[in-house]
Amino acid sequence: MKQTAIGLLLVLVTLTLRAQPPAPTALVGRFLTDSIDIGRPFQYSLTYRHPPSADLLFPDTASQFAPYRVEKVALFTTRTTGTGFDAVSTDSAVYTLLSFETDSVQLLRVPIRLINATDCTDLYTQIDTVFLRSQVQSLPGALANAASLTLATETTLAPLQQQFNYPVLGLVVAGLALVAGILYVFFGRTLQRQWRLFRLNRRHRQFLRDFDQLSQGISPATAADVANQAVINWKTYLEKIERQPYSSLTTSEIAERVNDERVTNALREADLMIYGGAFSQQSAASLRVLSEVATQRYYHRRADLQASVAQPAGTDLQPDPADSPVSP
Repeated sequence: MKQTAIGLLLVLVTLTLRAQPPAPTALVGRFLTDSIDIGRPFQYSLTYRHPPSADLLFPDTASQFAPYRVEKVALFTTRTTGTGFDAVSTDSAVYTLLSFETDSVQLLRVPIRLINATDCTDLYTQIDTVFLRSQVQSLPGALANAASLTLATETTLAPLQQQFNYPVLGLVVAGLALVAGILYVFFGRTLQRQWRLFRLNRRHRQFLRDFDQLSQGISPATAADVANQAVINWKTYLEKIERQPYSSLTTSEIAERVNDERVTNALREADLMIYGGAFSQQSAASLRVLSEVATQRYYHRRADLQASVAQPAGTDLQPDPADSPVSP
């Protein structure tokens, strides 16, 4: 009976010893570097040696490492050495941390949790220290004394050279070129016709303005010069819109090509003023006839351009006579 009691006592003592947590030195947490930089990753290792039968939880990365931020965790497989009562298991992990604290000396102490049959026990590592590397150089001499530093109330602004954003310019130019290409593909023919009509109209208004100024200034004293300049302007204008060498043609040749008696009479009256110095009531009227004929030719050319809008898409536009040199 006595021997049975002693055996039960030994078993109870053994179970009690196994249920107790290992010595604090079995839990080791330390930084793997002695100094860190703000915002740059550094590592912290955690190792715990325990009986194989112990259940434990390593620290939660969400809160136990505050104020540090945990980037990632590397867990290692449990290693067990020895057998029987001498067996020892080792669990370890390496945490990659980030610090945004500005303290020159930073501390860390983390817990692990042992899960027992009735409750849980927290074990804490020893406090480990890491130093923050300062990126601010110390001031030399008297300026090193912080008490001597004062804020400047006024200072001279340093002008900075303006930098041109060439990538944005390239994108804008490419975008405009793309839009222009699309517009040309779908509306190129129409835009080309409208541009020719615009130029034709502008040229006609310029001709009428110049011709009317000459006609209003005609008199017996200026008849020869005014008539000569008016006929030159008239021939030049018709050359541009009809692509005919009117400047090199005589009055007879022009009358034959135009086949209009009004033009023939007007040009003959102009010849009388130019070569004979004659001036009569028909002189100003003859210049008005030339202006009216030029206007008729303008409307005829304008109608031809507008009619070309109805051409099939595969039909090329004829070149504008005003855009080509006149050949005799």
